[in-house]
Amino acid sequence: MEVKAIPMRAWVAVVAAAVLLLGACSTEPRRPGDATTRPPTQTTTEPSPTESPTDPRVHPGALSPEPPPPVGSGGELLVSGLEQPVCGSYNRPPEGCEFGVQGDVETGPWGCRTGAACVRIQRMSPEHMGVIAEVPIPGGHAFVGVAHRIPELPEGAFDPAVGYIELEQLSPTDGTIPGYPVEVRLYEDRRIGLALLRDRQAALSEWRVPVDDWFYVVVELSNGSPAPVYMWIYDDRDRLVDQVAVSLDTARPWGHADRFAHKLGGNTSTLAPVYTYVDDWYVATEFLGPLHVEPSPTADATAEPSPTGTG
Repeated sequence: MEVKAIPMRAWVAVVAAAVLLLGACSTEPRRPGDATTRPPTQTTTEPSPTESPTDPRVHPGALSPEPPPPVGSGGELLVSGLEQPVCGSYNRPPEGCEFGVQGDVETGPWGCRTGAACVRIQRMSPEHMGVIAEVPIPGGHAFVGVAHRIPELPEGAFDPAVGYIELEQLSPTDGTIPGYPVEVRLYEDRRIGLALLRDRQAALSEWRVPVDDWFYVVVELSNGSPAPVYMWIYDDRDRLVDQVAVSLDTARPWGHADRFAHKLGGNTSTLAPVYTYVDDWYVATEFLGPLHVEPSPTADATAEPSPTGTG
């Protein structure tokens, strides 16, 4: 029987078909450089707020975080353990009041971070609430540090039309240059935001504030159009747990060019009774880290809470 040779062109077609079939059945993973490689499927059911460009809390001016600068040893413009009474009008506190206030704000023994006393702020208020100090900062640049403690927040406490409460309101001005206030915010998911006053968008922390534990926030303010603004967050053991950076138009005029007040508290109220607490406050031209303010030798450890402010 005569066997005819298979033409070379036919052999090539057979070999090519076999190679394709083996490739389809192979379990070997594709190389990362293969054009058909796809990113792994996301297992989360909803996008992270910091990754979603449509989330109003995500600020388009977010910058790469910067490590905190070396701790300095001077440049203090304000340092307080908040042990002296805070009371009276915010811009004219009477004798005996360390700082003025707005709303229901008291000094007392509230489980403080250092010393015998600190400040408690009622956040359910029809008006602005907080403790205020007028501190001009040279050239519109300074570091502001303060400790916060926030208990568990009752359901429905946040106004859904706003979505956050202000923890700090800071003024990047020396009183001679325009300075638009910068806010440190607390969102309902207990993230911390950094934004301009009343701006809907904010740069958010990944870290979430623990319930009823002290943590420390340091903000580096700079005046500019725009200017980088940095925030570093420390836990109750002074460990750096997060850092946030954003570009903000802090030199924007807002009708109060000579206003250089810094507030622990804010303008946005809760819809249910909520107290937040602050301690160990500083404003300085140098980074002082998560500062622990030594108890004042004149502070009375047995003092009753100060009277409610009327400013």
